[in-house]
Amino acid sequence: MVETSYNGYDGRQRSAINKPLKAYLAALDPAAPPHPCGLCGDPDRPGNQWHSEDYSSPQTVAPPQTYPLCNACHGRIHKRFKAPVGEWELFCRHVDAGGYGREFTGLYAATTRKRMYDAVATGRPVDVQVIRQRPEGPAWWRDLTLDPESLIAAWARPRPLRPRPEPDHFRAAIEAARLSRAEAAILCFHANAPRRTVTMRAVAKAVLNSDKPTAANLAYGRLARRLCQQLRWEPDRRDDGSPIWMSMVTEGWNPPSTPQAPREYELVMVPSLAALFTDCG
Repeated sequence: MVETSYNGYDGRQRSAINKPLKAYLAALDPAAPPHPCGLCGDPDRPGNQWHSEDYSSPQTVAPPQTYPLCNACHGRIHKRFKAPVGEWELFCRHVDAGGYGREFTGLYAATTRKRMYDAVATGRPVDVQVIRQRPEGPAWWRDLTLDPESLIAAWARPRPLRPRPEPDHFRAAIEAARLSRAEAAILCFHANAPRRTVTMRAVAKAVLNSDKPTAANLAYGRLARRLCQQLRWEPDRRDDGSPIWMSMVTEGWNPPSTPQAPREYELVMVPSLAALFTDCG
């Protein structure tokens, strides 16, 4: 079982990909060549190396959820958070120049790489050797964050853990629910917050002119309950069986907090709902 978190998925959630991956590999033609690396394009990639960016349900063994990767690229993706400043960008430039992941350290000695990392980090020009024509295709790895908080944060998930209604379904439910001005303002504020992430205290202050998070909890919770009922969507439930109405519209997580840098519980609006309010600010 996987023990570490990645993109806001814990080890148990990540381990769930093993079953569909095993079935996928069993169905492959053993005589067929392995998929080339989905990052650098190396055709000699080991057939058992796969990397998932998205462990939400339903899980799939296909881009953009899961990619075939070579050992070198797979290792650098997971080590990028602790790598020297500039290293990940330099590696990406090496790939842009047609280099395979396994060629990176062979082309540039350790001292040379260190000098190049520093140059990239400070915006100075770096001469990266062009090796071969780079195949066409989306450079999905260029969108990966270097923020280590993404390992555990709900905002890092490409999709919610459970499927949510599509935007058109949310739109119809919102129209039927007849939102108050305050409720519309809550959704607008949340959708346009950085990373679609807020605390109830922030909602209370910005929208309800209150210092009490409970005011936002009550207002937002009532709205979420009406949307659940309109869409006949089954919310998450607590251990005692009571419904968590907010799970209709958000996913929550506890960010790291210290006495010196206290943080409160954060709620991330699901993308399909946020898409309706991103231009309302």
